Amino acid sequence: MHFAVIGSPIAHSQSPELFAEFWKSHPWSTQLTYRRKEVMPNDLAEFLADTDLAGFNVTLPNKEAIIPLLDSLTPAARAMGAVNTVVRKSSGWEGHNTDADGFWEMLALRPDLDTLRSQDCLVLGNGGGARAVVYALSQQGFHGHVACRTPHGGFAWPEISFNALAPDPRGLVVQCSSLGMHPRADQCPPLPAWRHGQVQLAVDLVYSPTHTKFLQSMEELGAETLHGEVMLRNQAKKAWIYWAEVLNIADI
Repeated sequence: MHFAVIGSPIAHSQSPELFAEFWKSHPWSTQLTYRRKEVMPNDLAEFLADTDLAGFNVTLPNKEAIIPLLDSLTPAARAMGAVNTVVRKSSGWEGHNTDADGFWEMLALRPDLDTLRSQDCLVLGNGGGARAVVYALSQQGFHGHVACRTPHGGFAWPEISFNALAPDPRGLVVQCSSLGMHPRADQCPPLPAWRHGQVQLAVDLVYSPTHTKFLQSMEELGAETLHGEVMLRNQAKKAWIYWAEVLNIADI
């Protein structure tokens, strides 16, 4: 049974190594494969028609573009407007989103959760990752804004231009764009002129490198920081639950 992660660029993805680790002691480990596959939005229809995969993960820039090509969506994926996991079912391709669960599980056990919830949040970027983060946070009673270059709509929170960002205090800032990820490791979204101590917690969904330019900037402002590796592991485990359920094989 074959699986993959699709996107572009894709060489940086750690998913193959992660699933190899998950499957190391699985009784079907010799029959399970996982690879990276370069797929752009214009290639998605041909990919879905030709692939022999039992399921796959979806990363940038395909999380939103793949939706019209799928046969069905879970209610959560439909509400988010983004897909990161696809399962081959007898009825066709079904889209899921495990990013929201992965993100929330990373945040949920923090002792300062109520303090974070009581303050305004800021999400940087308005792509598929941002949709999952805003969905997860709004479901848990958080409130805030989405900063972007061009508004896309469909968020529970207002979208505002990067240029219009005021240096207001924020309990939580989440960086959801691909800036800071290889090959753009030296880049960071535009940030307001915060003073030291105005941001409590900064999270970057980028997991490679683990110490992005965004996180460096936030640390200089005195914020606590988290990178996206824990979220990556959480969402991948959830994806495997969906695949294993359809294939009727043991979970990890």
